[in-house]
Amino acid sequence: MNDEARSWPLDRATAAEYATWFRALADATRIQIVSLLARRGEPMNVGQIVAAVHLGQSTVSAHLKVLAEVGFVLAEHRGTASYYLINDICVRCFPTAADIVMGRPVPAQPCPARQRRPEERPVTTDPAARADGIRDAVISRYSGMARTALAGGTPIDCEPDAFTAGCFGAAAYPEAAHVPNAALRASLGCGNPLAVADLRPGETVLDLGSGGGLDVLLSARRVGPAGTAYGLDASTDMLALARANAAQAGVANVRFLHGHIEDIPLPDGQIDVIISNCVINLSADKARVLSEAFRVLRPGGRLGISDVIADEGISLRQRAEAEQRVGCTSGTLTAAEYRDLAAAAGFTGISITTTHDAGGGLRSAIIQAARPGTRVDHADPEP
Repeated sequence: MNDEARSWPLDRATAAEYATWFRALADATRIQIVSLLARRGEPMNVGQIVAAVHLGQSTVSAHLKVLAEVGFVLAEHRGTASYYLINDICVRCFPTAADIVMGRPVPAQPCPARQRRPEERPVTTDPAARADGIRDAVISRYSGMARTALAGGTPIDCEPDAFTAGCFGAAAYPEAAHVPNAALRASLGCGNPLAVADLRPGETVLDLGSGGGLDVLLSARRVGPAGTAYGLDASTDMLALARANAAQAGVANVRFLHGHIEDIPLPDGQIDVIISNCVINLSADKARVLSEAFRVLRPGGRLGISDVIADEGISLRQRAEAEQRVGCTSGTLTAAEYRDLAAAAGFTGISITTTHDAGGGLRSAIIQAARPGTRVDHADPEP
């Protein structure tokens, strides 16, 4: 830098850009996060960052948002989980305060962020955007599994030893001898909600996240010709598989709906029983799912679902690692958290019974509850 250049300040645009960088780092926690990610040298999930800086998840997420806005932090999506990493080029070209104050050589203009890999996305803490991202990843993942099943393959949803008895799937259904093999191959659950649903002839049942249709087909047989079994799924590939399985099985009292479990496309108070098999844990808005389930149940209606829950007391980092191994969770709830959300939605008679150990502090469980009131018969709902 020559003497003439030393006598003039940075141009306004460059100074303004540097100012945003300094403001982003003008917080001890954000400096800790940047330092942690830079020194670790590999992506970290929120649970790992929370455990390292000893702050709450919402606080850490807010700081990540600030760092993302100036390009210091990027995110990689792995299935339904997000991992955070340093944008190393941005950090390398960031001058120190001493360089600027003392007139030492600095970049003439702030360096552009490096070209992102296709799987990377800017960090967001907006709840709606985050939920949409998780939902899209889940749909893409299970659509691929549906195509595998349609092609005659057997999709795998978790590591072979993720549960003490392996991935439950079809093994949890000893009564499924008369359903199509494709429905059995596409069974990706962590239990058997029908074992506790106590379905009765003439009832209307709804399966949240019906996948290949196994639970819907079995439910249809239990409620009989006078009853109806609905299956709701967000994946068009899964719906195609389910409808093909229903046609092969010759079951007529089934209806498969396209939609999201956070926004069930059915009228209020029309369902007698809601079942679900290891699906609610995939949602980024579990409170909304339970509220929607409560809405569509008739007074006196019942909830009987299988899901994965977390032990009390395990760290967020341990929980995140176990979730990645099991492969079917998006922020696992503890039994107490599950109970609180169900109660807040209006459910009563809530019981949560663990069934198998999934390892790492996670367990499969049966969750049962009811909507208060006395059943009043209605015609079948029209979606």
